[in-house]
Parts: sequence; C-alpha cells; structure tokens
Amino acid sequence: MATRGVSVLKFVGTVSLGVLTGLSYTLSNITIPTLLTLPSAEAASKAFDSLTATAKKQVQILGAFSGSAFALAFLLSPRNFRHPYLLYTSLLVIGSRFITSDKFAPYLNLGPAPASSSASSSSAAAKARKQQRERAARARMEASYEVLGSDLHSEGIAGSEEEILEVETPEEGGVNGEEVRAKVANFVKRQMVHTVVTGASFLLAVVGIWGDGVVPVYGQTVVIKA
Repeated sequence: MATRGVSVLKFVGTVSLGVLTGLSYTLSNITIPTLLTLPSAEAASKAFDSLTATAKKQVQILGAFSGSAFALAFLLSPRNFRHPYLLYTSLLVIGSRFITSDKFAPYLNLGPAPASSSASSSSAAAKARKQQRERAARARMEASYEVLGSDLHSEGIAGSEEEILEVETPEEGGVNGEEVRAKVANFVKRQMVHTVVTGASFLLAVVGIWGDGVVPVYGQTVVIKA
C-alpha cells in the first residue's frame, strides 16, 4: 500500500508540475504580452492587475501541490528506494517561487520597475499641474487689473478656469503607458525564469520516474536452467 501511495504521489506531482510549467510558459509568451495591444493604457493596466492576481494564485497552488507531493513521496518511500531526484525536484519547485520573488529577483536583474522613474514622472506631472495653476492664476490677476469691461473680464476668468479643468482632468484620471509596459516586461522576465526552473524540474521528474520503472525490469537476474 505504501508503494502504491508513493506511485500516486509521483504521478500527481509530475502532472501538476507539467501544468505549472505550461501555465508559466503561456503567461510569459502568449497571454501577458498581448495586453500591450489593448487600445488604452488604462485598460491594459486593469487587465494586467486582474490577470496577474489570478495567475499568481494558481501558480502558488500548483507549485505548493507539486512540491509537497514529491517531498511526501521521498519521505514515504522505503529507505532503499528514496531516490534523490524526488528531493531535488521538490527543492527546485519550491525554490522557483523564491528565485522570482522581490527579495532575490534583483540579483537576477529581474527587479520591479524602478520606483525612481515612476516617482520622477509623478513629480514631473505634479510640477506641470502646479505651473499650469500658477499661470492660470496669473492670467486671472492680469485680467482683473485690465479695464476692458465686465464681459471681457468674465470671459478671461472662464477661459482660465477651463484651462485648469483641461489640465487637471486628464492628468488625474490617466495611466502612464510606460509604467504599464515596464510592469508587463518585468512580469514576463520573471515568468520566463520560472518556466526554465520548473521545466528543468519537470524533466528531472520524468527521467526519474522512467528510471524507477526501468530499474526493476533490467535489474532482475534471470537464471536459465539447462
């Protein structure tokens, strides 16, 4: 019964690891890059946030399921049949999550989009809005000192107020396309590394399971009586 349970754990771990590798490959090469073809940066940003939140949960579930299956198969195997590939595969699957995490990603040049660029762009936009407000206020003051009639004075104020609305509304409600592109590129890089690591662990698991089936067959001694 123990041997059958170990075989089931190996099979389940290998299948879930194959699904994990396929999911990571699809995200990095097909699904996420197509978000850049959306007509607006705001739509791409919303789709990216929604898709990556769901994808990360699925990747974590499959990774934990596969890694724990191989670890249990190694622990439950008889001492003479505890093949090291089970432990190596489990460590690779679990390590793939930490390799692409925020803590270790900078060492692989996979860090998040630089905060300085987003901060500088935000400060530049805020500075531009401030300058527009100052110019609009200056225009109102100049218009108030000019004796050109009440109609002209009210028209100048209305025009300056419309200028403020035109400047503030798109800046506050818009999404920076470069930031979206940087987030997509960063996520794709991480998923490509994750695909390589999980693909290597999947190959190791397949070769190990094949070896488990070959050794009992070819390891037997056949005695032929004359």
